[in-house]
Amino acid sequence: MKEICIAKNITELRKKNSMTQEQLAAAINVSPQAVSKWETGACQPDFQTIPVLAEYFQVSIDYLFYGKDVVYEDIYEKIFHLTAQKYQMSAESYETALKIFAYAHHGISCGNLRGRGPIELYDEPVHISSKGGISLLGGNGFGALVTREYFTHMSRETADFSGKICKVLAEKDTAVVCMAIISMSDISFSELEEKTGLSGEELRTALDKLMESGLVTEKVSKHKVLGTTYDIVDIYHSCLCLLFALMQMQKDTLNGISCCMGYGDYPIGLTASVETPEN
Repeated sequence: MKEICIAKNITELRKKNSMTQEQLAAAINVSPQAVSKWETGACQPDFQTIPVLAEYFQVSIDYLFYGKDVVYEDIYEKIFHLTAQKYQMSAESYETALKIFAYAHHGISCGNLRGRGPIELYDEPVHISSKGGISLLGGNGFGALVTREYFTHMSRETADFSGKICKVLAEKDTAVVCMAIISMSDISFSELEEKTGLSGEELRTALDKLMESGLVTEKVSKHKVLGTTYDIVDIYHSCLCLLFALMQMQKDTLNGISCCMGYGDYPIGLTASVETPEN
């Protein structure tokens, strides 16, 4: 366990800045006697004064306590405990994680976020593309981080997989039906009609195309009142959720998402992978 040495650290920071105890006291609006007691170890600053001191000296709160900034392992542990305080998989836990992601995005961008602070969730999505990868941050709860190395996994097989999805979603009404199915598990035909606003014939045509392509399954519900229900096939479910979320974020800006750092060079392979025969 690290030793707390706040008295020593306040003294060193004050002297480093060529200040007297009286000058520090006046700067942060406390009495000189309070500063003297902190430095002798008679007492410690209260929880309201500690962040004021840290901000004044331009150091972290960890530095005030320990004389050095927190190590990475401690940061991971703090983030874990911060998010774990929320009910798992709750809206609050996701919102907390997105705020933490906003700090990371802010760091990746070198603070180039048009003068806005890092903990804001932006009304306008922000996109950073560089030789290191891609980072996206959206105002309605969207955050994504992709390293450059991930693109090395994209190949002809990736194109074949995505081609199946893109082809069927280009068909009339199929995309809106997919979004409706994603919004409610085991959704019935009548519920789909209500959500999409399609006629029974239009909906039936779109569902047949989706089932023929393998994106959607149809089954008889155990609840007789629902009749037949529909679900996205597991292998495509998360993919479609993210795809529609990305499209929504793109749509939210009049001119699309701006790249403030350039696209970089992504090593996407287009030839089919070839297995090397064993000797």
